[in-house]
Amino acid sequence: MRKILTIGALALASTLAGAQSPGHGGHAQGQGPGMMGSGMMGGGMMGGAQGGMMGGQGPGAMLTALNLSDEQREKVLAIHEAQRKKNWATMGEVRSEQFKLRGLYGTEKLDADKIVEQQKKVDELRRQMLKSRVEAHNQVAAVLTPEQRKQLRQHAPGWLGEE
Repeated sequence: MRKILTIGALALASTLAGAQSPGHGGHAQGQGPGMMGSGMMGGGMMGGAQGGMMGGQGPGAMLTALNLSDEQREKVLAIHEAQRKKNWATMGEVRSEQFKLRGLYGTEKLDADKIVEQQKKVDELRRQMLKSRVEAHNQVAAVLTPEQRKQLRQHAPGWLGEE
């Protein structure tokens, strides 16, 4: 239970930190809603603009709704934790590179080449995190039974690649 609360607190902190970004409506320069938006683990572990797996309710709601066995629950939580650890430093790098990008936009004369190059750095880091989320998504899906995957599709359409 403590792990679920910790993950939920991290998701809330991430959401609040993004909402506090001054002068950008809660989004960093070059980042709009749905692009690494709020949610668990910086963009929502397999979430989207809604911010999380089940409409922003976080992993606790998912685990409850799917009636996971204790073994499944531990595996899913371990996957979430490993993914969080893997992406923690990368999330910090994204913030740092976005800060540099905002600085380029703050100059009197914008340098298109520098801005494009800096945006490429941000995009590459985001791609790394996206790949990590997809890998974690596949790991979680492998833990679930066919019936649980069906339930998940009903609670979070598109989560397992079906609308």
